[in-house]
This record gives sequence, C-alpha cells and structure tokens, in this order.
Amino acid sequence: MDQVSTLERLFRYKAAANGDILAAMRHFADASPAREIAIRVLSHTYVVDRIFAANLTGGEHGYTAANLSRAPSLEELSAAIETSDQWYIDYVSRLDGTQLAERIDFAFTDGEPGRMSREEMLLHVTMHGGSHRGQVGWLMMENSITPPADDRFTSYLHSAEATTRRRAATPPKNDFAGGRSNNLRPASHAADERAANAGNARAPLDELTESMKTAVGTAPGLGKTLKFDLKGDGFIYLDSGVVTNEDKPAELTLTVSLEDLKAISQGQLAPITAMMSGRLSLSDMGLAAGLQGKLQALFARMRSAC
Repeated sequence: MDQVSTLERLFRYKAAANGDILAAMRHFADASPAREIAIRVLSHTYVVDRIFAANLTGGEHGYTAANLSRAPSLEELSAAIETSDQWYIDYVSRLDGTQLAERIDFAFTDGEPGRMSREEMLLHVTMHGGSHRGQVGWLMMENSITPPADDRFTSYLHSAEATTRRRAATPPKNDFAGGRSNNLRPASHAADERAANAGNARAPLDELTESMKTAVGTAPGLGKTLKFDLKGDGFIYLDSGVVTNEDKPAELTLTVSLEDLKAISQGQLAPITAMMSGRLSLSDMGLAAGLQGKLQALFARMRSAC
C-alpha cells in the first residue's frame, strides 16, 4: 500500500515548484525592478510559511508583519525557502488523522484571533504559495522571460511518480513555450494597444477623485494611508474611507501621471506594466506587495464606477 499521504505529495510538489520558479528568477536583470518585486513576493510567501509553521507547533515566529522590511538576495531567499519546504515535508509525514483535525487557536500578525485545524492551515500554505508563484510567472512573461513548466499538481505527480501513474519518465510539458501561452500577446503589443485605447481627453483631477470616492464607498480601508502623487497635477489621499486632495505624508505613495492613473482605473493599463515601464513608482515596495490584493480590489471597484 502506498504510504505517502496526499498532503506530503502536495508539499513535495510545493518544494519542486518553488525550486523551479526561484531558478527561473535568475534570468531577471540584476538591477531590474521586476527582480526585486519577484523576490519580495516570494519572500512574503516564505514569511507566511514560517508564521504558520509556528502556529502549527505552538511556537513563536517573531514576525510582526507578513512582509520583510528588507528584501533578501535571491540566494538567501532560495536557501531559506528550501529549508522551510523540507521542514513541511518532514512535518506532514508524521501527522495522523487526529492531529490533522485538531483545531488550534492563534493570533494573526495584526493581532486578530484565529482558529484553524492543522489540515486547514496546511492547505492554506500550499494554496497561498501557488497563487504568488503565478504572480511571479506573469511578471516573467511581462519581461520576456520563460516561466517554469506549468505549475500544476497533476503535472508534478505524473512526472515525479511516472511509473505508478502510467507515464513514461519524461519531464512535464511546458505550456508556456517561448515564455508565452498561445492565447497571450507579447507585452509590447499589449502595451501599444493600451496606449492607443487610453483616450485623448485628460480626466480632470476632480473627476478621478470622485471615481476614487465611489470606489472606496463603505468598503474596508486599506489599513494604511495612501497617496497618489500625480506628477504636478495634484494629489489623491486615502485614509480609511476618506478621500481628499490633500498633500499629506502617507505610509505608501504611488507616483503616477493623471492620465496613467485614469488608464489604470479604467482597466486600460495594468499596474505591473506601468511599474515596469517606469510610469508608476512606489515609495515602499514591500508595503505595496502586502497591499497588492486590496489595491487590485480598489482599482476593480473604480472600473465598475466608471
């Protein structure tokens, strides 16, 4: 009887997928902003992994946030993730059904209480890492770098256990041949289209501010103060649910032209494309990575408000 559990297979797959994406990240230029973004995204997954490792064992993780204040080198990050992934493989291999079902009380880094079973925590760790590897893979395609072979559990199983899965021992097919799938256009073409569709009329500051107010509405705040510096055309300042045009210090400042912010809010310009082309800059890359989901939701609501 096969004694390897599905959870152990999931974590072996996670380790292999992390190794592949980290190896591919070496193709980023050393001074490329995309390299630092990719490192910060995966360092965030590492921190979350270690936080939940502590939650699983009742230990102290020592983190006050899910992002590091300083981005590690790619070599440091690779070594740390490899060690952490091996810890999880060893850990899940020793668990029985009773331990998996046990619910554990813990606190999130923001102080909010939590309660999850070991199995729920372990599944969260695997899914969380997968979503962020996908972000790094997309970032690679935006920079004409071939991502690793498709990040799928099925492909891993049929490659790692080929003989028991009715397969010849061959590497999995890369669905991103040449760095792009068949239904993706080159980033340069997409950028040209976005620029062509951005429109000729420049939105006034008050129109964009009202759109931002509608998008914020009664939704939960970002948890941080945010300022859009519109390169001489004014400011939009967000503090919880309040939107003003004040030029006040903020925890995160996004510097972008009025036209480009309008294009982003209308879905005509991807924020990551704006960043890679130098049209959008961030005052704190690590904080921006932690707020990525909330910022994406804000821009999505702005598109709906248009």
